[in-house]
Amino acid sequence: MWVFRRIENVYKKKVYPMKHQEITSLLLTLHRELLRDQSKEQVFNKVIKIIRTFIKCDIYAILSVEGKNISIAASCGLNKNKKTDIIEINQSANPIRCALKTGKSTITVDIAKNHNESLFLDYSINSLLCVPVKTNGNISEIIILGSKKKNTFTQDNLDFVNLLSMELSSILERILLYSKVEELSIKDPLTGCFNYRNLFFDLKKEIERCKRYKKVFSVVMIDIDNFKKYNDKFGHQKGNKLLKNIAEVIRKQCRKADIIYRYGGDEFLLLLPESHKEGAGICAKRIEETIYKMNLKVDENIAITISTGIASFPDDAFTPKMLIKLADRAMYKNKFRKKNNPDYLLSHS
Repeated sequence: MWVFRRIENVYKKKVYPMKHQEITSLLLTLHRELLRDQSKEQVFNKVIKIIRTFIKCDIYAILSVEGKNISIAASCGLNKNKKTDIIEINQSANPIRCALKTGKSTITVDIAKNHNESLFLDYSINSLLCVPVKTNGNISEIIILGSKKKNTFTQDNLDFVNLLSMELSSILERILLYSKVEELSIKDPLTGCFNYRNLFFDLKKEIERCKRYKKVFSVVMIDIDNFKKYNDKFGHQKGNKLLKNIAEVIRKQCRKADIIYRYGGDEFLLLLPESHKEGAGICAKRIEETIYKMNLKVDENIAITISTGIASFPDDAFTPKMLIKLADRAMYKNKFRKKNNPDYLLSHS
């Protein structure tokens, strides 16, 4: 990449004050290039590539910090298996723990005394450079350089990696922001369920998968009975709270593989992979009973319950539109039965 060559030429200059100014300018260009990737792994690998261009050592790594654990997100000089390791922070090398605790960059000229605690125990590392990377104010990654030689790293090395860490921090915050924007585009902000826009895309993918592997799946249409009356009596704020609560109840009654969509104002749709109609029926009945037992009411005579309808692939239909239409039709049939028989749910439990 041309930007690598330009940074390298600047870095080789001997005029120290100019180096920072020009490198910073070039890093802004790099920032724009890295943003195109939109993948943490790709960004991490490019950052390591940049560091390798200017600093020669034995190990390059970017560690991800998650709670009390750290894992190797990207590296050069480590074996492939090592990349998947998850290490407790209190078992890592002292310099890494120090960087996490203080948030400061460090150079350790000789870590032989703490060798048994080293993250790189199998690599005979003696010099270590640690630079924390902050995302939204918290340390999310640490850039690590390791050398088998003592006194390998200089202040110039540290300054350069610090500059990269600041750019990496900004890039990660931007990636996080993009992911949130993307999530908002496919999820209903009120309930956290996927929205109508994403539903047809997922159904098409599931149909293709099931055709290829001769699998089945079902959809369950869910409608909240008497929701309009509840909304009219208590207002939209309480109505929205009710929607959120019901969505959470539905989520808890589903498997991890099941996907919940907010289909309309008071309608939800479930996509149940690997479920025949019988299994989908059990799931639907469980959700109906759970909502019924919550004893939600508009008044003494009007209860908040749900009605459900099921359609399955390939037994009932072969297209997303037809599956939804049949599930919706079945749901309204059940709603009609319930209206004409107040004890419908109890008689089917």
